Amino acid sequence: MTAERPIFIVGVHRSGTTLLRFMLNSHPRLYIPPESDFIPRFFGRRPQGPLDEARVAWLLEVIFRRYRLVKEWRGAPPDPAEFAVAMAEPTPAAFLDTLYSRYARQHGAERWGDKTPIYASYVDLIAAILPAAQFVHIVRDGRDVALSMLDKWADEIHVDVYFAARNWVRRIAQARASGARLGADRYYELRYEALVADPEAQLRPLCDFLGETFLPQMAQPQRLGRQQFGEGDFHAALRRPPGTSRVDRWRAEMPARDLRLFQRIAGPLLAGLGYEVADAGSMPAGERLRFAALGVKYTILQGGRRALQALRLVPPI
Repeated sequence: MTAERPIFIVGVHRSGTTLLRFMLNSHPRLYIPPESDFIPRFFGRRPQGPLDEARVAWLLEVIFRRYRLVKEWRGAPPDPAEFAVAMAEPTPAAFLDTLYSRYARQHGAERWGDKTPIYASYVDLIAAILPAAQFVHIVRDGRDVALSMLDKWADEIHVDVYFAARNWVRRIAQARASGARLGADRYYELRYEALVADPEAQLRPLCDFLGETFLPQMAQPQRLGRQQFGEGDFHAALRRPPGTSRVDRWRAEMPARDLRLFQRIAGPLLAGLGYEVADAGSMPAGERLRFAALGVKYTILQGGRRALQALRLVPPI
């Protein structure tokens, strides 16, 4: 297996994980592909393996047919028999290292990583599979996260401000608890707001953590953004230099009733992270009914999703 330590970017969806991916990918030694999503599903029950050749062939077939991870893969998928022989040992760690290392070399890089927001809830599992892995957790004000989630997934039945608040609290709490267990050599936390305000000031200590040399182009992710996204793409903001225009959106754009609901759920964590908790007043009776109804909806949908996940019918949540 490679001596390079894998890098995992984690954080709640819409917290700047893609921006950070583009910043790290601007370093010639590093390559982080699109989201994988499959590690807990495929390796959650048996993180140490073993994997026989048939299992390796099945994994490669499913990954290259179904997952967006391979969107930037160049050429044909690996030959399963050759791939199995190339693995240093028949384990999930060797499978991931072989796959991602080949991917990184396609892009001229020596060190690989992963950027999958849901892995904020699976840091312990991934750390057990890959004992050398380092985790970078990017945190953003949950109220801005909620607005961005609602912008992107307004048509998704499970996405509402209640879900956004519960999801934000759950993911951050799980990642930080894992980070406390891993220690400062393996877990690093940074803020989206600080990163977009002064990229170089935030990237230099991050590079120190990763053992990499900071390069000025890392603070200019728009160079890669312009290569990959058009003006009409959802990620078109990555075509422009990082800036603070999307910071504190909630002050002007979040309806008062949503602000009260979000802060009722997430207020303690917002305060604990140093974010201002606005004085939005108390919930009137109608809003309390809405809060209860959305709570019931959340419990039902999450319970159903967990049941399907246990049957391996849907990906991890």
